[in-house]
Amino acid sequence: MSRTTPDQERRNFERQDFLVACGWQNAQVSPLVDDASARKYFRLERRHDTALLMDFPPYEIHVDPHGIYDDPERPASVAPVLHTTTLFERAGWRVPEIQASDEKRGLVLIEDFGDITFTRALQAGGIMDGTGKDGLYLRAVEQLIILHRFCDGGGMVDCGLVQYGPDNFRKMLASFKNDYLPLIIDDDAKRAAAIMAFDQLLDDVLPMCWQAGEVIIHRDYHVDNLMLVENGDGGDDCGIIDFQDAAIATRPYDLASLLRDVRHDIGPDLENRMKQFYLAAFPNVDRSDFETSYIATSMVRNFRILGRFGWLAVKAGKTRYFDFIPRCWELILRGAADHLPALDQWVQTHIPEQARKAPALAQTKSASTSEARL
Repeated sequence: MSRTTPDQERRNFERQDFLVACGWQNAQVSPLVDDASARKYFRLERRHDTALLMDFPPYEIHVDPHGIYDDPERPASVAPVLHTTTLFERAGWRVPEIQASDEKRGLVLIEDFGDITFTRALQAGGIMDGTGKDGLYLRAVEQLIILHRFCDGGGMVDCGLVQYGPDNFRKMLASFKNDYLPLIIDDDAKRAAAIMAFDQLLDDVLPMCWQAGEVIIHRDYHVDNLMLVENGDGGDDCGIIDFQDAAIATRPYDLASLLRDVRHDIGPDLENRMKQFYLAAFPNVDRSDFETSYIATSMVRNFRILGRFGWLAVKAGKTRYFDFIPRCWELILRGAADHLPALDQWVQTHIPEQARKAPALAQTKSASTSEARL
C-alpha cells in the first residue's frame, strides 16, 4: 500500500479546510476521472445535493494553450476558470455556476452538471433528449450563434482574453514539423524540403483563417464538452464545460472543432447542413470568405492534432491515437482543392497517400529511440 506523501497530506488538508469554509465538510467525496492536465475533480454528495470540487494546485505546471510564450510551461492557475465563467454567463451560455473559490490555493466549488454529455446521448441514439443526432448538433450550433451574436454586439471589447494572430497558429504547428513528419518522411532531404514548403504554405494560408473575422472561441468545442442539464422546467439545457482556455480567434474555429472532430465522424452532409444553419443567422457574413476561413482553420486544427499524435508517440510511446490519422488527413483535404489549392498541392507533393495512414509501429519505435538521444 502506497503511503501519502507530505505534499499530498498538505493538499488533503487544504481541500478539507476549503470544504469546511464552504459548508461541505460532511459530504461524500468521490474522485472523477482526471482531464488531460493537472486539474483534478471530485464529486461532492450530501443528501439530495451535489457539487464538484476543482483542484488545480498553483505549484503544478500548466502547458500554455495559446502559443504566446517561448517556454510553454506555465504555473497553474484557476483565474482563467473564474474569468471565463463570468464572461460566458454574460454571453448567455449555460455554464457551471461558481459557488465558492480560493484562487490562491487553486480550489473552486462549481455546479455539478451530471454525467450526460452529448457524446453519451449520441451513443444512445440521441434518445436522451428526444431529438436525435441532428437535433443535438443543432443545439450545439445554436450555442455558437448565441456567443457570436454577443461578440458582434460588442462582447469582445475589454473581455480580457488572449487575441490570436497567425503567429499563434504557427507556433501551435511546430510539433507537426518536429514530432510528426519524421514518422512519415525518413529521408532528411525530402523532409527538409517538405518543411520549407510547409512554412511557405503557412505564410499564404494562415492570414486566410481571418477572412470571416474573429470571435470569442471556446477552443475545445466538441460533444464531449457539451452536456444535457436539467433546467427545472421538465426539459434540459445545453450545458457547456471546459472553456477555461477561451481566446479571441477566427470565426469558424469552434464550428470546425465541432463538425470536423476526428473522434466523431458526422459526414459531409450533416456538416454542410449545420454550416448553412449557422450562416443563416449571420446574413452579413460573406459565404465564400467564411468557407475559405473554415477550411483554413480546420487545416490548422488537424495539423496541430497530428503534431500532438506524433508527440505522444515519440515522447510517451503512445500510439493508440494513430487510428485517427487517416481521418485527420481526410479533413485537411476536404474542400481544399476548391478553396485552398496550395494546401491540396502541398499534400499531394509531399505526403503520398500511403503516408497518410498510421505510421508503422517499427517506424514509431525507431523515431522514439532517435528522439530520446537528442
